[in-house]
Amino acid sequence: MTTTTKVYVAQLARLYVFDPNGDRVGRVRDVVVALRLGATPPRVLGMLVEIAGRRRIFVPVGRVTGIDSSAVRLGTGMLNLRRFEQRAGETLVLGELLDRSVILDDNKARGIVVDAAMEMTRGAEWLLTRLAIQETGRLGRRRGRVRQLDWDEVTGLALVE
Repeated sequence: MTTTTKVYVAQLARLYVFDPNGDRVGRVRDVVVALRLGATPPRVLGMLVEIAGRRRIFVPVGRVTGIDSSAVRLGTGMLNLRRFEQRAGETLVLGELLDRSVILDDNKARGIVVDAAMEMTRGAEWLLTRLAIQETGRLGRRRGRVRQLDWDEVTGLALVE
């Protein structure tokens, strides 16, 4: 399994998660990030994985050894099976960032977030670096093209200083 260095979160959702032995653990339901001040891209903390019985658990991104178009592979079979509880400062990408209204910095147009890309840095840290934004019309309806923008080219998602 080859690991990609850039993954779009909407494509990651519903992928199967496998342990090192190849046994299926569950499915990815969301990605948990920590928003930062200013235009700094948020750090990916981990994934929200649904296991048997519709129980959702948190899997730290450090436990992930491989991501491709069909699966997520973990480096260890040891998982904390405690039910996921969102903490202060944590944001769910699919649940909270997608469909949010933002302002595009280049021309002050409005848009809606339709996807987000997480990218691995040289230090093996995952960051939410790019956003897919669909421009909206005057009435706020989705119109226009989908644009790929860096995190710092969009206003309305980061924490306020």
